[in-house]
Amino acid sequence: MIKSRIVVGVDGSDQAAAAVGWAAAEAARRGAGLRLMAAYYRESSRPGWSSTRTAEEHAAGHLRRAAAQAHAAAPGIEVRCLAVLGYAVPMLVHAAGEAAMVVVGSRHEGGLPFLPFGSVSSQVATQAGCCVVVVRGHYDPEAGPVVAGLGDGAATAAVTGRAFEEASLHHADLEAVTAGDRRRAEDPTGAGLDAELDPWREKFPGVRASREFVDGRADKVLVQRSRSARLVVVGPRTHGYQGLMLGSVGSRLLQRSGCPVLIAR
Repeated sequence: MIKSRIVVGVDGSDQAAAAVGWAAAEAARRGAGLRLMAAYYRESSRPGWSSTRTAEEHAAGHLRRAAAQAHAAAPGIEVRCLAVLGYAVPMLVHAAGEAAMVVVGSRHEGGLPFLPFGSVSSQVATQAGCCVVVVRGHYDPEAGPVVAGLGDGAATAAVTGRAFEEASLHHADLEAVTAGDRRRAEDPTGAGLDAELDPWREKFPGVRASREFVDGRADKVLVQRSRSARLVVVGPRTHGYQGLMLGSVGSRLLQRSGCPVLIAR
């Protein structure tokens, strides 16, 4: 079965609204359906909530507003809504099993429901079995290149392939970046690294791609590049339990990136 569903976590926040807007545009671009999901539990309450309304009703209200936003952004897409009793992270991780992509906002506090800074976005990004996009910063889908952070680990092929796919879908340039200590690099000019993209250039001939070696810490380099990018693509750490850790690069991007971040699987 081809997975063509984009799942979005909704909680009524401005950050979740940004995630819905980004995901709706991407669903239209990819010919995918959109599933909006909200978690709730009966004991939850928030300041300003009416005692006459249940947590489930609040979740349903968030979903109605998100669905209206999605239809306004992309009128032709299929949108389905689902409120789930429980917590956001297991809900979204489970939904990832039947999705092409999970999209969440970047919260500074609280969220889906109450969790500390980054809890939902970072946990979903590390645990979900499909690609995860954390929407933060600016998200102009028509401006800037796709930036891929490439290392020498097992995730490099997945990151490269996904970055080319995204660049092709967006008709964008691709900038593949490897960062480190130039004094210790085997190929400080990046000429050999660039040649590694040739098989992908053949597969995606419409993508203008370059690769370079940049002197510096990978997390700082990619945060800087994110300020002029439309999307940054990185992978999870591959040592330890694969996919259960983001590492310093992914974690830094989820907190500081100037554009949406895609964690490739």
